[in-house]
Amino acid sequence: MEIKVEKLKQSKVKLVITLEPSEMIKHFNHAFEHIAPTVKLSGFRPGKAPKKLIESTVGISRILSESLDMAINEGYLKALKENKLSPVSSPSIKINKYPNYGETAEEVANPLEFEMEVAVFPDVTLSDYSKLKIDKPSKEKVKKEDIDKIIDNLQKQKANFTEIDREAKNGDWAEVSFEGSLKGARIDSMCSKNHPLILGENSLIPGFEEQIVGMKKGEKKTFKIKFPKDYHAKEYAGKEAEFAVEITNLKEVKLPPVDDAFAADFGQKNADELIDAIKKNLALELDKKYQDELEGKVLDKILPLVKTEIADAMIDQEVGRIFTGYQEQLKKMNMDFDTYLKSIKKTAEEIQKEMRPTAEKNIKIGLMLGKIIEELKINHKSQKALDYGSQSITHNGKLLDFKK
Repeated sequence: MEIKVEKLKQSKVKLVITLEPSEMIKHFNHAFEHIAPTVKLSGFRPGKAPKKLIESTVGISRILSESLDMAINEGYLKALKENKLSPVSSPSIKINKYPNYGETAEEVANPLEFEMEVAVFPDVTLSDYSKLKIDKPSKEKVKKEDIDKIIDNLQKQKANFTEIDREAKNGDWAEVSFEGSLKGARIDSMCSKNHPLILGENSLIPGFEEQIVGMKKGEKKTFKIKFPKDYHAKEYAGKEAEFAVEITNLKEVKLPPVDDAFAADFGQKNADELIDAIKKNLALELDKKYQDELEGKVLDKILPLVKTEIADAMIDQEVGRIFTGYQEQLKKMNMDFDTYLKSIKKTAEEIQKEMRPTAEKNIKIGLMLGKIIEELKINHKSQKALDYGSQSITHNGKLLDFKK
């Protein structure tokens, strides 16, 4: 068997493999031995009929086809092993020369020659990173107002609502029906019926809730509001709209006191333990934020030192993985994927295209870590360590030097 290897662009290789007629005979025999037991001929046990009779029954083309599959598979695996190639996709196959079916080299006459193109695991070079200096991000501390905000949200979860017959004020719960128009034309996206909100939380257009404060249940009002210039819906930004509003329901929100009974509803013995638990969770979130920022700074410094050619097939596979996760996340949120695509006015192909830079970065990170592990000969017994989770890469105590 002759194997020729040619390196192509984008981490692909071309294999040209040739099997001489004498080498093909064993594949013809193996193919025949595999097919013969499946042939049923009257008067003969399976596989025991004369060879010529079996050949004429199943047809030479079937035996030849199966033997070619065997030969190509064997040649491909041997080429990968001898040249230490790691494929990342299925190869394309082209047969240049076909052998004849026969029992001797003379009968076979022609060699089998085929070529394959396959994307392989890329070569990676990593420049010296031992003297990189990274500016550590500042690490935030838990603030009292952050704890108070969570306590407030927990109180709202357990709040009681009481019907009221007075003017609305901030903190009240209201249901509001409204219709919005621009220059006299009704705009559907500015209309809603029985829209729930807590007055003062500014969940609607800036200035909208201030107009509702002072109204009573059943009262109607018309007013104008100018959308902010930086409003997220650009078609309305900076424009003045008119709204016709009615309060359809109004209730006073009574928050429970933060006492031991309140804490028990959230699995804590008393109010102090509840506050401590909230503080610990916030500290964990801030630590995660810090680690993410530090990771980003490390990667921004070290990734430019990675030189490699990534095959499109590798990127396609990573895009597929990210895309599947994207769909699963939407499913957990009870969102239909096709409906979601219509809402953002994009196709699945457009989203996948947008994912390619992230996919390429993910692959590059993996290649970088693999190269570092290879260079440092890291294993479970080694004192050298690579802690990607905390973004500290150490070798004998120091590898990346972080500035304070």
